[in-house]
Amino acid sequence: MDLSVGQISYQQVQQAVQTTFITTFIMARSHKPPYLDVRRCIKIVPPIKFLRLFWTELVASANLGELEACRRIATFVLTMPQDSSVCPLLPIFMHIVLPSLVAGASRQQPPEQAVTVELIVITISSVLNAALQLEWAMRSVSGDDRLVLGQLSTAMARRLAQDLRRNRGHDVYSTILQRLASSQSFVANFPSFISELSP
Repeated sequence: MDLSVGQISYQQVQQAVQTTFITTFIMARSHKPPYLDVRRCIKIVPPIKFLRLFWTELVASANLGELEACRRIATFVLTMPQDSSVCPLLPIFMHIVLPSLVAGASRQQPPEQAVTVELIVITISSVLNAALQLEWAMRSVSGDDRLVLGQLSTAMARRLAQDLRRNRGHDVYSTILQRLASSQSFVANFPSFISELSP
């Protein structure tokens, strides 16, 4: 992705991300690791704007039936450790962007809503599980307890459970909550998620 800082508009960044997505999906389909120069994107577009643009591209691809590729790309972008000049994207996504995505899904029509909810559920599950695995790996290999992704995955899961529980009177929130709570691997890795759901 060839982006020169200083002479780039938002539309050019959007086009570059779309082009990168096409290439990345081709790679993901052939089981090659996805790649997106997140550091360079964040230098041009602020993190929240980048994540919203990124999600728009994920939804467009999910609507074409590319959910597995979406899961891989989302996991890569949100859990790939960056250098210290780039703020960790996962907490920003979980605490700032995700709540607005869930609220937006509540206003969608059923077919579109179903795809969005499915994408939200697989993204949450995949990125939090990947973050937890990264934390375990760093701790066991180097004894390093620093927060490479900005916050512990268990803390993010706990806060997510609180947000979903608070809004579970709404169908979309309730569906996401039920789907995550019924995932054995997710619950096994994040027992605090279930404990936060108790009255």
